[in-house]
Order: sequence, then structure tokens, then C-alpha cells
Amino acid sequence: MGDNFTKLSFERLFNVEKIITIFYMELSKSFRYEGEQHDFWEMVYIDKGEMVCTADNKRFILKSGEMTFHKPNEFHNLEGNNTVSPNVSILTFECKSRAMKHFEGRIFRLNAEEKVLLSMLFEEGMSCFRLADEHNPLLQKLIRRKDAPLGSSQMTKNLLEAFLIKLRRNTDILTKSMRQVEMIDGVEIPRAVTEILKYLKAHIYGRVTVKDVADTLGKSESSVKQQFAKYLGCGIVSYYNALKIKEARRLIREGRYNMTQIADMLCFDSPQYFSKCFKAQTKMTPTEFKSSILK
Repeated sequence: MGDNFTKLSFERLFNVEKIITIFYMELSKSFRYEGEQHDFWEMVYIDKGEMVCTADNKRFILKSGEMTFHKPNEFHNLEGNNTVSPNVSILTFECKSRAMKHFEGRIFRLNAEEKVLLSMLFEEGMSCFRLADEHNPLLQKLIRRKDAPLGSSQMTKNLLEAFLIKLRRNTDILTKSMRQVEMIDGVEIPRAVTEILKYLKAHIYGRVTVKDVADTLGKSESSVKQQFAKYLGCGIVSYYNALKIKEARRLIREGRYNMTQIADMLCFDSPQYFSKCFKAQTKMTPTEFKSSILK
């Protein structure tokens, strides 16, 4: 009598072929690495603190509890933020599965279950493999331990593939561009602050309050004020007024409008208040500034 059993093969979403490195580092807040590129994947997780990452020509912030991936042949590096000493876990591996494309250009916030699985992965992997030079993990030379537990190599592969599947299901995702930092006056400014700057510049001929900025960005007034002051060293309103005075200087140099018109265009309450703000910024009145311009 024949059986009625159906034998089903397993779906293989991810197939990790090789592991290149697996290590955990406690870094200084001023850590700097010149960067690298290679033909395999790199997985970076920040356990504590935050770091500035580079992926090709983009720089972005990676925070505690977050992970990013560098695709094959993508130039990348890591830097401390000079504020907090970070801890980072790095695993590099070969995987040619099409599903890996999902991880390109993204930042993942790990949930509790994913963190446990990641911890199991690193514990198993580091019980099986060790670095050739424990003091210089960036040499990227991994050696199989002679006392590795039974099946630890296969378990590492299975855990990594399981972790990738879990992460593929994760919907708490940011794009790297959302955390991108820009260089302004020699200072690296995160995207959240540059969004404030863009908003202020776009409304230079209007009236803007801190509440307007917070409402537009969907954040609290206290958070936008705190973050702005952290990177720019001044308040939003004072920076906004400085932008207006800079624009006023340009308008005065053009010579198309008188002082009353410029004060009105830039929404100062009165010509007198405009003159007061102008002098506070430039140490001279608008009229004195006009006279100082070389003809």
C-alpha cells in the first residue's frame, strides 16, 4: 500500500555562504577609522552610544539599539561623535540572496526579540571563531577555535539566517538619508537640524516662532530648541533674526529698496526695531552700513 505523504522542500530566503569577521568593540568617543570597501556584506550594530557612519558619499548617525548594513563594494567607515564612547558589534559575511537588497540604505531599530537573537548569534559565533589579533579587529582575519562547541559553525550560520529573516519582517525602519549629516560652518549637523535651517531660510520674508517650527516637524518645542542649541550654539529665534539681518545687508547692497521697505519686507515690527536688531548684529545701523559700502 502506497503512502500519501507529501515531502516539501524548505524555502530559502537567505543563504549565508561564508563568514569573514565577527567581533565586538568598546571604542573611545574620538574613534576614527579611515574606511574600507570589500566585496561582501557588513552588518553594524550600536549597542551603546552613537556613531557617525559613512556609506559612499553619505554621512549619517547610527544610535544605540540600531543596525545598518553596508552592501558589497560600498565604501564605509565609522567615527565617534566626540561625546559618548560607543560599543559596536560588527559581522561581515557573504550572501548572494536577492532578499539582501532589502537591507540597502536602511537603518533598523531592533526590538527586544531581535536583540536576544542577535546576542545569541554573537555568543555562538565568538565561541566558534576568534580574531587573529584580538587587539586589532580591523585586520579582519578570523580563525576557527580548536575548542569550538559541537556544531557551532552551523549554528552560527543558522542563527544569522534566522536573524536576517526576523529583520526582514521588521517594519521599524529609517532610511540613511533621514539621519544624514551635513557640514555647515565646519560643524557636522544632523538632518533634523538642517530641516529647521531649511524651514527658517524658506520663511525669511515671514514670521516664524519656535512653535511653528515644532509643529511643522511634528516635534515638541523643547526638543527642537534643545537639539538646535546643541549643534548651533544659539536659540532658533536669534538664528532666525541673524538670517534676516544677513538678507537685509544683501538688500541694502543692491540699493533697490529704502530702509522702511526692507524692514517691512523682512517683517520687522518697525523700522526702529529693524535698526536695533541690525546694530546688535553688525555694530552699526542700516544707514551706517549703507554708507560703509564701497561704491
